[in-house]
Amino acid sequence: MRSFKEQMEKDFDNTFFNLNEFAELHELDGKKVPVVVDNETLLQLNLGKTADSDGIFQDNKMFFVLKKYLEDEPVIDQIMEFDGETYQVGNVMEDFGGYTIILRGNTG
Repeated sequence: MRSFKEQMEKDFDNTFFNLNEFAELHELDGKKVPVVVDNETLLQLNLGKTADSDGIFQDNKMFFVLKKYLEDEPVIDQIMEFDGETYQVGNVMEDFGGYTIILRGNTG
């Protein structure tokens, strides 16, 4: 019999990260992996596309990815490529066998 945690991880893998449900393939550090992008939550938190006092726009991204698709545990300030664009990791939260990652990027 599976533990509750094991069942949740299985459900995440089979449902939440299912390409026919919520996940989409994105290129993460040169490798195509299923992720769930959640930029709507960023906008609600006022962390999406914003401009600072110098007029520099930030294009932040928030996504969920399973640990098994990453070679190393991501850390804050790490440089990460997402769909060919370079970002800095702004925050990482670990949950249910995966990570919620917020990337910070400048658009000039």
